[in-house]
Amino acid sequence: MRNTILKSMKVCGVTAVAFGALVLNSGQASAAEENELGNKLLYQGKAHEHVVELKELLAEQDLLDGEEFSNEYDKQTKEAVRSFQEEYGLIVDGLAGEQTLGALFSPEKGDEGLLVLNLQEDLADLGYYKAKLDGIFGPITESAVSDFQGDYGVEGDEAGVAGPNTYGALHEAVRALRTASASSDNSSSEQSSSSSSEQSGNSDSSQSESTDQSSESSSEGQAQTSEKSEETSSASESNSSDNSNEPSGNVMTMEATAYTAGCEGCTGITYTGQDLNNNPNKKVIAVDPNVIPLGSIVEVEGYGRAVAGDIGGAIKGNRIDLHMATKDEAIQFGRRDVQVTIIETP
Repeated sequence: MRNTILKSMKVCGVTAVAFGALVLNSGQASAAEENELGNKLLYQGKAHEHVVELKELLAEQDLLDGEEFSNEYDKQTKEAVRSFQEEYGLIVDGLAGEQTLGALFSPEKGDEGLLVLNLQEDLADLGYYKAKLDGIFGPITESAVSDFQGDYGVEGDEAGVAGPNTYGALHEAVRALRTASASSDNSSSEQSSSSSSEQSGNSDSSQSESTDQSSESSSEGQAQTSEKSEETSSASESNSSDNSNEPSGNVMTMEATAYTAGCEGCTGITYTGQDLNNNPNKKVIAVDPNVIPLGSIVEVEGYGRAVAGDIGGAIKGNRIDLHMATKDEAIQFGRRDVQVTIIETP
């Protein structure tokens, strides 16, 4: 049965642990919003108040035992998350981000907050939600969820309630949409590039020499589109005191370039579903998954702590691509060798 205290806090747009921070003062209310469940990426080794809420939700799914939980994301919690993800068709990485937390939380009419907003964004991408993205689960959101469930044959969730089966279907639907969009964008880009090459002739050779560092990363970004799934981490997450421990683990020297979400032909959605257009300060790197598994937490020299949440057509072997907020920052970074410390892998 749904934890009644946690459920009552959902109506306020915050969870039970964060409720104490919610006050009438607008500045303090803003701080409370930053502490909402879904604002932080949760992973093994992390200690945070949201981990307690995560464990409560996992206990409701009979994936953890107990009534009182610590704020430490331990191995047992990771395995419980992986079991939940596997059961409902989510990306199985042991990370608890917006999709996994949303599926566990099961937003319904009357709820508010970041998890509802993320749900609305997915439904809007699929054409089911056409109102203001406000993070309020009202009758319009309920109708959009119900229509989606009907069209995709979702069973096991109450009509109009975004339960884990609904999130699993959303994951597949949005992934298919992103894949189709990426293919279309890449095709258009290739045609445009071919036409430009024919017109400019041999002058392309000298031009590519001068723009190698800035444009190559942008073109790679075109391949970094995808499934709206796991996992999202904020810029504050990457630099917060929560991650103040000294990095430890495997250290590699890698060639690094930089890219932005705003390159021509790019959707701004990473392979793991992170929306970089709406969150330009996110610390995300594109990797070769055979070298650094997607979902890994890494420390990059001169860049900071980030999530391996993207891929790229030219990102093979010991190469990474760093997301930057602006094109100028990407150009300024250029191409360089950096030390990469793997903090944790899924």
